[in-house]
Amino acid sequence: MKTLVLGVGAVGEVIARHLAESSRISLTVADVDIRRLRRVKRLVKNRRVRIELLDASKPEYLTEVIKNHDLLLNASKPDFNLQLMEICLKNDVNYIDLASDELEEQLAQDRRWKNKELLALICLGEDPGLSNLYARYAADKLERVSEIRIRDGEVSKSRKYPIVVLFSPEVFFDEVLCPSYIYEEGEYKRLPPFGGHEIYDFPEPIGRQPVYSVNHEEVFTLPRFIRKGIRYVDFKLALSDELIQALKLFKKIGLLRARKLSVNGMKVAPKDVLFSLMPKPSDVSRYIEGHAGLVVEVTGEKEGRVVTYTMYTLMSHMDAYKRFKTNATAYLTGTVPAVVAKMLAEEDIEGYGVMVPEQLEPEPIIEEVAERAIYSYVKTSEGVIPLV
Repeated sequence: MKTLVLGVGAVGEVIARHLAESSRISLTVADVDIRRLRRVKRLVKNRRVRIELLDASKPEYLTEVIKNHDLLLNASKPDFNLQLMEICLKNDVNYIDLASDELEEQLAQDRRWKNKELLALICLGEDPGLSNLYARYAADKLERVSEIRIRDGEVSKSRKYPIVVLFSPEVFFDEVLCPSYIYEEGEYKRLPPFGGHEIYDFPEPIGRQPVYSVNHEEVFTLPRFIRKGIRYVDFKLALSDELIQALKLFKKIGLLRARKLSVNGMKVAPKDVLFSLMPKPSDVSRYIEGHAGLVVEVTGEKEGRVVTYTMYTLMSHMDAYKRFKTNATAYLTGTVPAVVAKMLAEEDIEGYGVMVPEQLEPEPIIEEVAERAIYSYVKTSEGVIPLV
């Protein structure tokens, strides 16, 4: 299967390195940054991997590259999702992305993709992605589902950098500084930035961490596609007090503004200056320690009893660096879509239309990611046991 990975930052690099190992996949990696492409070429062991220097904001160049492939795996910014889906649809190319800023618009294309017998898998990373698969796995064990709570816990300390963001800083800042939504009793309720604060007990060694409600795709897709009477869904992210104080300061003094200012005769956007000064996620991996973790709690009814399944995975940044010279967040996020792409190439996943992860059978994917050191556990009244 001819596969194009668009965007090889920290996450795209993980995807490319996994796919380069598959004999079923002919791989091309593309990015606007030639240094990233050279790094991937240097790290992958498959000499047949091709590189393409291109800009996702220029559709004429994109079309020429995309149309020669069977699958586009979009690891660039969510801003480009709709544009890339349109190009794929017109040129009979299947599609995967990792997150969405325009979820309803993507889902609305379902019939068009079905009519052309093409598949678009959206929101397929760690969270959203693995989180949805965990929710579906647990929901399948229950007769009814009342609540789904997702907790993303990431603890990292750097010996070199005062502030570290382990995926796209632009995406991360937008995510945590925007209002969020929770789903409750059939309605969506809006919370302000840094709302929904609680102290959550993650599995050790992460432990107790402050978490905050963040706007996330799972809150909108899980009630729609897991049809078992869900009454509540939320997503909360662990954020340190130091990071929150820094973000509030950046916003207060205007460093997050997109509007350009005149500085010494040049037009400059403050946020572009800030992001250019921050270390790239692919550059910080060797300088951080700590863990990344994902927990999904699903509560419902089984044989007349209220039951909660708590599913989780953990990975240390040190382990991720030893494996792929990356951080654990990037490894978790990139491994899931790479595994699914490999399964598509092997015809182990079928279907047409625009789909979200909870529409896939979760167990085969969970088993495959375990082969790549992402181990999943489920906690029930009988204790903690590995899924695979």
